[in-house]
Amino acid sequence: MEPTKAGVSLVWAVLLSTHVVRSQPGIELTLPRSVNAVVGKGVVLPAAYSTNRRINLIEWSVIDRTNTKERRPVFLFNPNTGVFNSGWNYGRRVHLEEQASLRMDHTRREDAGTYVLKLTTDDLQTTEAQVELVVMVPPTVRVGPSNPHVVTKGKSVTLTCSVRNGFPNITSLTWQKNGVPIERLTPDDLKYKAGSLKSPNLVIRSVDRTDAGKYTCAVSHPATDKDIKSGMSLNVLYPAAIIRISEAHTVPAKESVTLQCIAEGNPLPNMTWTRDGVVMPSKLQSVSGDLRSCTMVLHNARMNETGSYTCKAWNSIDKPDAKPVFLTVGPPAKGLDMSTVAIVIGVTVGFLWVSLCFILLVCYIRRRRHRAEKTKFAFYYNLGKREPNKADEKSEEGPKVPAKPRLSAPMNTGIGTMRKSKKGQERRYAKVLYPYLPIEENELCLQIDDVIEVLEGEDGGWCLGYLRGRIGLFPSNYVSFLKANEGKPVAPPRSGIELDDTGKRSI
Repeated sequence: MEPTKAGVSLVWAVLLSTHVVRSQPGIELTLPRSVNAVVGKGVVLPAAYSTNRRINLIEWSVIDRTNTKERRPVFLFNPNTGVFNSGWNYGRRVHLEEQASLRMDHTRREDAGTYVLKLTTDDLQTTEAQVELVVMVPPTVRVGPSNPHVVTKGKSVTLTCSVRNGFPNITSLTWQKNGVPIERLTPDDLKYKAGSLKSPNLVIRSVDRTDAGKYTCAVSHPATDKDIKSGMSLNVLYPAAIIRISEAHTVPAKESVTLQCIAEGNPLPNMTWTRDGVVMPSKLQSVSGDLRSCTMVLHNARMNETGSYTCKAWNSIDKPDAKPVFLTVGPPAKGLDMSTVAIVIGVTVGFLWVSLCFILLVCYIRRRRHRAEKTKFAFYYNLGKREPNKADEKSEEGPKVPAKPRLSAPMNTGIGTMRKSKKGQERRYAKVLYPYLPIEENELCLQIDDVIEVLEGEDGGWCLGYLRGRIGLFPSNYVSFLKANEGKPVAPPRSGIELDDTGKRSI
C-alpha cells in the first residue's frame, strides 16, 4: 500500500527536523523540531533519551500563546512509581508511548503550539527540549451562486468557488465539467476564463445548451491526499425549435394520413397543429430529455381537407417557432383499396392452403387403404411373378404351356351364336387345376376350381372356353375335363382377384 501525501509529509518533517539535546552530562534527549497533525485525528510527538542516571520524572508541557514565559502542564509521569497525571485541557486524550513519546488522540485546532519535554534525574538534574505541533485543518469548499443555477442561452455566467477555514493554505484549485478538467475541454481558453488558484471563480462566455451540466471546484490541501470538491448543476434555458416535420403528403380520399412534428427546447415546448388559424386535434408526447412530438391524424381524409397545416412550438424563452406542411387529398383510389386487396389475398391463400391439406390427407388415406389391401391379397399379387421354392414346386407351378393352335371359330363370335352352332351337342366343362395369368389379351385368367365352358378343343394344347362373361383361350393341361354327368358347373368361389369386361384383373 502506498503512503498518503499527509503521511509522507509527516515522516519527512520528522526526519529532517530531528535534533539532539545534551543539557547535562550523561543525558542525551532526541526530539523532532516540528510535527504535523490533522484535526480530529491522533498524533505522536516522538521523543527518546539515553542516560546512565535514574529518571524520576517525565514532564510534557505547552508554552502559553499569550504569555510565552508560562507553561501549561500536559502530562506528568514518574517511571519509578508509575504515577501519571494529565493537564486539565487534555484529560484522557494524552498518554506516553515507549520511553517518553507523547500520544494525543482526537487532535483539536487549539492543540497547536510549542511542546516542551523535561526530564528530571534522581539527583534533581533536569534536561528539556522543544517540538512544534502544527495542526492542519482541511478547508471548506463552497460553489455558487446557487445549485442548480439557471442561465439563458447567449449570456455569460460566473461560477464562484470559496475556500474557507483551512490551515495551511491550499496548494491547487481547478474546475471540472462532468468530471473532465476545464483545460482539457477548451485548450484555447475562448470559452472559459479564470478558475484557478489565483482566480478561483470560473467565467463561461456566451452560454449555449452544450454548456449545461455539473461543474465541480476541486482543491488540494496538505491535510488530505484526496481533492476536496464541491459541485453544482448549470441549467441552460433556450427557446423552442422545430427540428423535424413531415414532408408534403398526397393521399387519396377516404384514407388516413398522419402528420408529425418534433421540437426541442428548455423548458419543454408546447406544440399544436393548426389550419388557417384553427387548432387541430393532436397528441403531444415527450420523446426524451428536451424533445417533444406532436402528432395529428386525419381519418377518412376528404378532398376539402386539402391545404397547408402548420406546426407551432413555443416556451417561455424568446419567440415561437412554426413550420408549414402542405397536404393534398385527391380523388378516391379506383378499384380495391390496399386493405381490401390484403384481405382477398389472405383469404385466397388460406383457402389454397386448406385445399392442399385436404388433398394430401385424402391421398394419404387412400394410400394406406391400398397398402392394406395389397398386404391382404399379397399371395394373388405375387402369383406367377415370384420364383417357386422347393416346398411348393409341385402344388403351385403349372405344367408347361402348349403352343397355341389356329382356331377355326372367330374370337369375336358371341357365346349365343357359338352355342347354336353346337345345337344337339352336350355342353362340355373343365375345372381349373392350376392358376394361370394371361399373357395376351385373347387368353382367360384362370383360378383354381374355376369351371370353364369348353367351346372348342379337348385333344390337348389350347382350348377355347367361356368364363365369367368372356370368351378366350386357355391351356388344356391346366384343367381337368369333366364327365357328361358333371356338366352343370359349380359356381367358383370369389377371390380377391376380379376381371373387368376387357379381361384385365382388378383389385
